[in-house]
Amino acid sequence: MYKMMIVDDEPLVRLALHHLIDWQALHIEIVCEAGDGVEGLALLKARCDIDLLLVDIQMPRMNGIELLKALNDPALTKRPIPIILSAYSDYSYVREAFLLGALDYIVKVDMDEEHIVPVIAKAVEELVRLGGVSKTEAIEHADKQLVQQSDKDALLQKLLDFDPKEDVESFEEWLLSADGVLNETNEMAIIIQIAQGIDTTKLHSFIQQTIQTVLHEMSILHEIVRREAGEYVLLCAFPHDRSESAIRAHIHSALTMIQTRLLQYVNASISVGISDLANGCRQWPRLYQQAKQLAAKSYFAGLGKLFYRESASHESGVKDTGGHELWDELKAGRLTLLQALKQPDERQWVREYEQLEKRMYDARQELPDRVRAFFVDMLWELGAVLYAKGIRLEEIQPTSHNPFDEIKQMETLEETQQYVRQLLQRAHSAIHGKSLVNAARFSPSIANAKKFLDLHYREEINQSLISEMVGVSESYLSKQFVKEVGCNFIHYLTKLRIEEAKQLLELGIKISDISEKIGYLNPEHFSRIFKKMTGFSPKAYRESLGRE
Repeated sequence: MYKMMIVDDEPLVRLALHHLIDWQALHIEIVCEAGDGVEGLALLKARCDIDLLLVDIQMPRMNGIELLKALNDPALTKRPIPIILSAYSDYSYVREAFLLGALDYIVKVDMDEEHIVPVIAKAVEELVRLGGVSKTEAIEHADKQLVQQSDKDALLQKLLDFDPKEDVESFEEWLLSADGVLNETNEMAIIIQIAQGIDTTKLHSFIQQTIQTVLHEMSILHEIVRREAGEYVLLCAFPHDRSESAIRAHIHSALTMIQTRLLQYVNASISVGISDLANGCRQWPRLYQQAKQLAAKSYFAGLGKLFYRESASHESGVKDTGGHELWDELKAGRLTLLQALKQPDERQWVREYEQLEKRMYDARQELPDRVRAFFVDMLWELGAVLYAKGIRLEEIQPTSHNPFDEIKQMETLEETQQYVRQLLQRAHSAIHGKSLVNAARFSPSIANAKKFLDLHYREEINQSLISEMVGVSESYLSKQFVKEVGCNFIHYLTKLRIEEAKQLLELGIKISDISEKIGYLNPEHFSRIFKKMTGFSPKAYRESLGRE
């Protein structure tokens, strides 16, 4: 029996963990408990038989992160395998926990047998692997596993790059070398694309671990292949399922959970393309391309959505505009718009641009790169109009980044159209001799969001409410707010509240009353936020002003 210690400051959680799981069936015995990290560390030093550590992140005196750091203490004769217990709001701590050697995590709201058992089973597998093995042998075993995984990754990368129709011989050779790999029934390719605002270089391990954990919890046979930055390919198989509807329900639950966890833990929106079902590894290149094309639909529909093949079927029901006819109309509309920019009346170009936006809706059957290319061509033509007036395109760009690069990197049509509108507004001001100091400093949606925050920051406000009010998606508001204002939505709201709190502290108002006045119902939470922003507690700040 492997011995486990639970470290959590909530007695009810410790009690629940005893009864939620048949620990004996997992060959585990709960031998001790602790109410915080200090008690937990003392117990670990006092005994040398703890194999597994189930530790909460948020605890008094010494939290879970501090306890993980303390596991490197030479005074400990044995380092147990740690698993983290967390709330969704602990995402930054969970990332740090992985860096400190946590094997996995369990979200407290998902604390049931279905979610706990796969994580514990994974820990038991690791204990079995490490049991009775010398340090040297363990290192050699880990190195061997690393090489094997690297070889498999290279094999799968090669598979996804194949065009079986053109590379027939190479593909047949691959099939021979990959005998037994991914050759199942009911196979499905899934593309997960992470929003560009997320640094996937730093968070790659955490993102992949989160995906892996959910698929493991849901008992889905899979391989994960990381492609370019922000793209993860899931090659899944359901050999024991016969109903497509059951498979759909199974994978939908898993992907929804992955979406939720990544959004809560690292504030990462994802878009997902899900292929048809097929049999045999010959189908993987086709399934991959299908999933990739479906995931690309997020450019038109917005981030944070799942796209099945029905998404493509739905688009096929859109009025057929004749392909070339559509683009001819769009190009003609673009030229009319640029002519309207030369007119002093701002309403003319705005009207033409709004017509172009509506017409662009019919281009959603196209690949995003073609639509981006349309806007890039618009920038070149706009540059020519400006040049004729002695103005360079660089002089009117709303940000410090090259406009052509901005267009190519934008993730949604909505985001692209907002940016181009802002650029056109500045171009019109420059052409007609108006000052650019205040011209379109903020795009309309961000200006409205900022104005609302400036007026209502004392009230209960969230990003979802604001995005709905200003008529843009939440992901667009989040990304664009940082770009234009220089800080994220929450930081800006917090700064407004803390500045108000400083003024109220100077007036001698009670701290609990100040907390309520500026939108914090919990005075202790307000005090923590105030200290984080100013370096002083509210009381210390007031004392520094010479007030009691």
